[in-house]
Amino acid sequence: MFFKSKASSSNQARHREPSLLDLPVDVQYRILSQLDWCDLPSAAATCRSWSDLVGAHMRSKECTSQWSHSMFKGEPGEAAELRQDPTCESFVQSLLNSSQYLNRSTRPDVLFITATPSWQPHLQQITDTFVRLMPNRKSVHVLCCVAVGIVGTDDKGQVHEIEDGNMEAEAIAVALLHLKPDQQVFSVSEINSSARQRFTKKVSSCVEETLDKIKAVVGSTNPSCTCKGDRSIFSVLVGDNIYDVSDLKTKIEAKFKSIHMVGGLCGYDTRKQAVYYSSPASRMLEHQDLQFPSASFMDIDEDASSQISFGSSHQTTTGSRSRISAAALFVCNTKTTRASYRGIKQLMSDYKVASVDNDEEGTKVFTLRKCIEGSNICSAPVPMYQVLRELEHSHGSLHGVTFGVKRKIPVSVDSEDSCIVCDKRVFSTQDLKTRVESVDIVRGVWSRGAGTERLEAIVVPVNLKPGDTCSFYTYSSDESLAELAEILKTLEKRKADASASNCFGGFLVICNARGTYLHNGAPNVESKVLGTMLPKTPLIGFFANGEVGPMPFREWSLTRHYQSQQSNPDDELFGRTPQVNNTVLQGNTSVLAIVRS
Repeated sequence: MFFKSKASSSNQARHREPSLLDLPVDVQYRILSQLDWCDLPSAAATCRSWSDLVGAHMRSKECTSQWSHSMFKGEPGEAAELRQDPTCESFVQSLLNSSQYLNRSTRPDVLFITATPSWQPHLQQITDTFVRLMPNRKSVHVLCCVAVGIVGTDDKGQVHEIEDGNMEAEAIAVALLHLKPDQQVFSVSEINSSARQRFTKKVSSCVEETLDKIKAVVGSTNPSCTCKGDRSIFSVLVGDNIYDVSDLKTKIEAKFKSIHMVGGLCGYDTRKQAVYYSSPASRMLEHQDLQFPSASFMDIDEDASSQISFGSSHQTTTGSRSRISAAALFVCNTKTTRASYRGIKQLMSDYKVASVDNDEEGTKVFTLRKCIEGSNICSAPVPMYQVLRELEHSHGSLHGVTFGVKRKIPVSVDSEDSCIVCDKRVFSTQDLKTRVESVDIVRGVWSRGAGTERLEAIVVPVNLKPGDTCSFYTYSSDESLAELAEILKTLEKRKADASASNCFGGFLVICNARGTYLHNGAPNVESKVLGTMLPKTPLIGFFANGEVGPMPFREWSLTRHYQSQQSNPDDELFGRTPQVNNTVLQGNTSVLAIVRS
């Protein structure tokens, strides 16, 4: 019996079907690495050894940061897939196919979607379909917004600005990001009742809890990340109202003072939802507490009774989703270059502040000395109103004119650059650049009395002192493009460094007042400059009602008290109260963030 059993086992081994597991491990690894991101999970579920190989592949250097993109230009009715399949699955599949993500052996960790108003009724279904088609649906984060105009990249790699001034005014754009193994993603959101909750002191602590988790990740040692402090965190913040966006921004900056944050106010109609958000936590709540697979978001917009916040612990199971009013996504251990540009242009020669006095009403009165170009000679002191009158006569009006003071400050746009917040040191003279601290002129009304004339009202909240250099400025298309070129030159310097990482994608948020309105009707002006100087760098973004980002590259604002007088006693550099701006909610700017692999 023993010899018979041995012979039978030998025959079975001799006639066993060949298996891929018989191949050397390195050959198996090569085969698995050729699979796309849809087939990899199935391969990992085959056996334990393949699960280990797939896990090793996903953590390897071969799976670097990747950015895939797709775009459909037109209204929903022009999409043949939507007409044939109202469930949106065919349309979403076509976007995935054109993005060529199916040909890659990685899976998306983050999904960004921007769309124009005509797509709003379909966006929730499109977002849910994207999540359903992804094999890693339990871990992917989705952020989607509706805006009057969007920025997207088509399957040919060309960046488009779709806005009201263009012939093509409707579109939807998608960006899928795969992150490196050492990068982590977090997200939070606010519901539309958060403002009322703040007044009744019923704000949940879930946002703070998530920010604490991010703080723990950033605080841990990571030798592969060379970013300075909190600037290793890249964040995208969007919302449909200024209250929730400002509130969420304040909470974030309370934890991370120098975070690289971009975003803005989206939306086009306060009655319609403009922010769509999905995260592992939100989908878990939906699965556990809500049963509405066919819920209509047109009904959800009008349903004020739904009270589940995917960014808070306050929830009910009324059978519908709450309207998300603001959401923020965070990617830790990321290298980014972030800057804003507005195109400030000097209208007159420089002036020196001669004196700062108070009149009988307690209003500050300034006298200025005009600097003679090409020399150190200045004219006799003249009142501010006289300079403004000259400006009004030469410029035509004071509309769109700002008053600015030139300051010497350190400028840092890259997450790997030194900054005051992170390094806690005094900057040397070569680190300082001249920037303009500007403020709008509110009125230019002349009051003529008994032999006197003066400016009736002007707002100059900047901290002026005798000896400051100042002038008057406006904004222009040419200067805006020149300022953008200055920003992109900082990236060119990094490309010269052999160790510098490559740009693999970016975010662009443009003010509604810019675009074709600023550039004399010409479309895609800013995106063409970016495409020329950063070829093969896809972008996604939108046109905003207010932009979240740093002060423009040529400008500066006294908004943050990050540096104390004790650590920088040279008040000639930063003023009596040294301050360095990080992120503001502003207008008439374009905010650009380039993500590097």
